[in-house]
Amino acid sequence: MAHLHELIASAVISWRKTGYSGHDYPVLGEILHWAKNPDGSGFLLRPPQIRALETYWYLRLIQKSPRIFDLYKNLFPNKSELLKALGIPPNAFERVDYNEETLWQKIREDDGFVREFRLAALRETLALQYPSYILALAMGAGKTALIGAIVATEFAMAIEYPDGPFVQNALVFAPGLTIIESLRELAEIPYNRILPERLYKPFAASLKLTFTREGDPDIPIIENSIFNVVVTNTEKIRIQKETIRKSDLGNLFASAEKEEQARAEVANRRLRKLASLPHLAVFSDEAHHTYGQALDTELKKVRKTVDYLHHNSPNLICVVNTTGTPYFQRQLLRDVVVWYGLSEGIRDGVLKDVSENIIAFDFSDENVDQYIGRVIEDFFHDYGDTTLPDGAPSKLAMYFPQTDDVERLRPVVEAKLVELGLSPTLIVEHHTKKESKADFDRFKLRESPHRIALLVDCNFVRPPQTQESLFSRGT
Repeated sequence: MAHLHELIASAVISWRKTGYSGHDYPVLGEILHWAKNPDGSGFLLRPPQIRALETYWYLRLIQKSPRIFDLYKNLFPNKSELLKALGIPPNAFERVDYNEETLWQKIREDDGFVREFRLAALRETLALQYPSYILALAMGAGKTALIGAIVATEFAMAIEYPDGPFVQNALVFAPGLTIIESLRELAEIPYNRILPERLYKPFAASLKLTFTREGDPDIPIIENSIFNVVVTNTEKIRIQKETIRKSDLGNLFASAEKEEQARAEVANRRLRKLASLPHLAVFSDEAHHTYGQALDTELKKVRKTVDYLHHNSPNLICVVNTTGTPYFQRQLLRDVVVWYGLSEGIRDGVLKDVSENIIAFDFSDENVDQYIGRVIEDFFHDYGDTTLPDGAPSKLAMYFPQTDDVERLRPVVEAKLVELGLSPTLIVEHHTKKESKADFDRFKLRESPHRIALLVDCNFVRPPQTQESLFSRGT
């Protein structure tokens, strides 16, 4: 029994062979051919990114941006195959006397029925009133660059066909400060390697990229404007005034009632600004942070915000979720339209093969010193003399759950460096919640004297003491 993403992959291969025809916008073929093989040397989208980009446009122009449930019904016209594809067990269908409409109603409305047959993820899929797709690419395959490629091609098509059904604004969600920082890659992507020159120039002149800032109660964009890419962590624009901190409200010395009114106003101001943007697409990077085990809490908060934008924006085109782990409680999420897994990435040479190169440690206080020492020793043995193209030496980052962890274990790192004949001054310690990111960014530069970064983030969760930790040399 084929999965949805497998049927779509087969259809995309056939579409590619036609030269991406079958619609009224021939410039798309020009863009996709260029993105696969741009002139000259430099940045190239990887094969899984190209495949995901092709799939996205197949859904947009050939399938006409269907809602995911409609896509299932189109591609699985046989009732029994449809139920299997959606993961609905036969006894659930039997429970509703084989009445299909009753089944869908039960999944949408009957909590007990959903719990009994483990259909929580499917309920979310059926409830969506707008197109929403999961692009599942293994870690390291380049999900952020893929988001940039989708935005660039959509904006280029909107410029070429101003009356067409194309995205003119993008909102990129990140589930936390760490990932929003990684999304700054969007500003560095060489979009001229994704778009042909005649399309790249007007795109580059029109693009307005905005990263929300800590403590800023507003989003610095013009209402009703176009070609904005707004990157924000989910907490900043949820419909949830409790997430607005006092620092976001300014110097407010007033009653609790007025403070609550101000909190609501800040939340609404951000949402109204975003809802004013026409032809909007929403991207959720690392979407497993909002699916995952928090499906009933975190996902619903994000979905509530997207639902608001769907009902209040001039036109919500679609929602795109990227993740490397498209599961909820060991069940494959039914919204997956592209899946590029770890084994496929290793086979294609996109990801590193770690076979015969994995060491298991029983992660406990008794041997954590040994574990850290082994990491440092192997790093300098295998990569001590390695440099990047710009001449920067290879560097190692080590993450610690709490401040007391790094205080206890830093001497272990220093002792291992001395044992290897290296200086402890190679270490830089950075507390990500207290210190400027710009200070850490200097660690990456060729001129930095540091080779090892000890990163402390108090939001990390300490793993259970019995958990095994896998260490792969060279990853």
